[in-house]
Amino acid sequence: MYLRNCVLAVFLVILAPLEAFAGTATQTDWSGGDGVFGPVFDWGSEFYMDTDIECYHILSNIILKKTIAMIPLEHTVDGDFDGAVSVVSADVNGDGYMDVLGAAYSAGCITWWENEDGSGTSWTKHQVDENFTGAHSVYSSDINGDGYMDVLGASRVDDDIAWWENMDGTGTSWTEHTVDGDFDSPLSVHSSDINGDGWLDVLGAAEVGDDITWWENVDGSGTSWTEHIVDDNFDNARTVYSSDINGDGYMDILGAAELANDITWWENLDGSGTTWTEHTVDGTFNGATSVYAADINGDNYMDVLGAAFYADDITWWENMDGTGTSWTEHTVDGSFDGVYSVYSADFNKDGYMDVLGAAQSDDDITWWENMDGSGTTWTEHIVDGDFDVACSAYSADVNGDGWMDVLGAAFNADDITWWDLTEFLPGGSLESSVLDVQESPDWQTILWACTEPAGTSVAFQVRASDNSSSMGAWSDTLAGPCTLEGILADEANYFQYRAILTTTDPLSTPTLHDVNVGWQPFTGTQEGSAGEVAQFALYGAQPNPALGHASLVFALPVNSRAELTVYDLSGRVVHSITGEYEPGLHEVILDGLASGMYMIRLTSEGFTVTRQFVVIE
Repeated sequence: MYLRNCVLAVFLVILAPLEAFAGTATQTDWSGGDGVFGPVFDWGSEFYMDTDIECYHILSNIILKKTIAMIPLEHTVDGDFDGAVSVVSADVNGDGYMDVLGAAYSAGCITWWENEDGSGTSWTKHQVDENFTGAHSVYSSDINGDGYMDVLGASRVDDDIAWWENMDGTGTSWTEHTVDGDFDSPLSVHSSDINGDGWLDVLGAAEVGDDITWWENVDGSGTSWTEHIVDDNFDNARTVYSSDINGDGYMDILGAAELANDITWWENLDGSGTTWTEHTVDGTFNGATSVYAADINGDNYMDVLGAAFYADDITWWENMDGTGTSWTEHTVDGSFDGVYSVYSADFNKDGYMDVLGAAQSDDDITWWENMDGSGTTWTEHIVDGDFDVACSAYSADVNGDGWMDVLGAAFNADDITWWDLTEFLPGGSLESSVLDVQESPDWQTILWACTEPAGTSVAFQVRASDNSSSMGAWSDTLAGPCTLEGILADEANYFQYRAILTTTDPLSTPTLHDVNVGWQPFTGTQEGSAGEVAQFALYGAQPNPALGHASLVFALPVNSRAELTVYDLSGRVVHSITGEYEPGLHEVILDGLASGMYMIRLTSEGFTVTRQFVVIE
C-alpha cells in the first residue's frame, strides 16, 4: 500500500505537462454538494449524488459519514481515580488535542490526562495537586492570560478555592495560587469575566456557607483577588455557572441550591459585578444540584437547565422574552433517579441543542435528543447504564472527529471515562457529475490518491457513453489505479465515475483526496491499423501511464527516414530505432520497461518532437 501511494503521487505530478497533447480531468474538492448530473465541462467542487459519504469540512476530501451508534464506544481514561467526582476537558498542553481533567474526592487530588495522539485511546497521567483534600470540582481556563490553560479546583474539606498556574504551557509544572482558603465547603468552581475588564475571574458555590461568590482578578495576574458576595443565604449551594441570561452584554451568575430547592440567576445590573438583582427561575425544584445555560429552542435567548436530585428531574426553563423574568418549564426526564449533573451540546449535529445528564442512583450517563429543536419532544439515549454512582457529565470532541463526545466521572467505580457516540457507516458511494471531454477520446487511465487505514478501502467504478442521457452499466470494481484500455469504449466522450468507500473498523474511515482520469485524442491507432496522414506527428505512448509495455505511435505524411529514441530521466538511451517508413501511422511496442518516467523523441526529415510517458509495473 505504501509503495502504491508513493507511485501515485508521482503520477499526479507528471501528468500536468501532458495536457498539451492529452486530456486530463482532476477532482480534488466535493464541497459544492450534490445534485449536478451534467454534462459539465469541469467537475469543480460538485458531484451528482452520494450515499453515506460526506465532504470532510477542512480539506474538502470525502469520507464515510458518521452516525449515532446504537452502542457508544467506551474508553477508560483512568479506572483507579479514587472517588472520581468531577470531569471536564481542555487542551492543557496546547498541542491541539483535547485532554481530560478530573477531581477525586477520596484521593484528594486534581489530575489531568494527556491525550497522546489526539485519538483519545492513549493517555498519560499528570498530577496537578495530590494534596487537595476533598477535591470536589475542577475547571480549566487561562487565569493569568499568558496563553496557557490553567486549572481551578474546589476542596470541600479544605474550604479552599485555588488555581494552579501552568508554568510553561506543557502541563508538567504547576504553581498553586489560593483564591480563597476560607470558603465554607465549596462544591463548585467556575471561571468567567464577570466585570468585563478582559481578565478571567473565579466563581464558587459553598455548601455549608450557603454562598455564591465571585472573586475579582484584580490585575489579571491571578495573584490578587477581591471577594464579591452575590448571595450568602442560598441554602446548600451546590453549583455555580455564568452566562448572559438577559442579553445585555453583561455576564450574569446562575446557581443551584439543594436544600432551598432553588434554581436562580442573579442579574449583573451595570456590568461591574458589584450590584446584583436576584431572579428565581424555580423555587420548588426538589433537591436542585446542578445548573447550566444554553439556547435550547434556538430562539436566540439563553435558557436554563437544571438537575434535581430528589425530584429525579432533568428540566429546562424557556426564557420567554429574553429578559430572564418570564420562564416556562419543560421537563426533559422526570424519572432520572438521583440526577446529579446536567450539561448541553449538539450530539447528533442536527443543529439542535441536546441535553446530557449523570444520575448517581441510576448509575447512569444519558443524553436526550431534542427531536425538532423546540425542546418539547425528547428521545432518551443511554450512554452507560452501569456507571457506578455517576457524579459528573461533560461533553467535548475528545478524538477530534468533529462530533461531540461524552465524558463522565463515577464515584464508586473510581472511574474517568469518555464515550464515542458515533461510528462510521460500513460503506458508501459517491457518483460524479457526467463530464463532457469535448473530443473523441482514447481513454487511458484512472488514478486516485487516498488514505486507507487498516480495514478500509477505496475503489472505483467507471462508465463512458456517447449519449449523456444513457450512460450505460458501470464497470467492474477497480481496486487500484489502472489503465482504462478495454474498460471504456474509445470515442465515448461522456465520462462518469463512482467512488466506493468501505470500512470494517467503526473507528476508521478511508479518505479520498483526489481522482484523475486521462485520455488522448482518438486516432484509430490500434495495432496493425493504417491510414493517410497530413503531417508529421508523435502521439506518444498509448496507454499513458503504460502498464509494463508501451505502444509508441507516430505519423509520417511521406516516405521518410525516421529515428525514434526513448530516454530515461537521467538522459540514458533505453531504446532507439531507425528505419525507412512509408506514409501513414506506425506503432512500436516496447516491453520490459522499468517503472518510471521516460521521454520519446521523433526525428524525421528535419521534424523533431519530444513527448513524455510513464510506465508502471
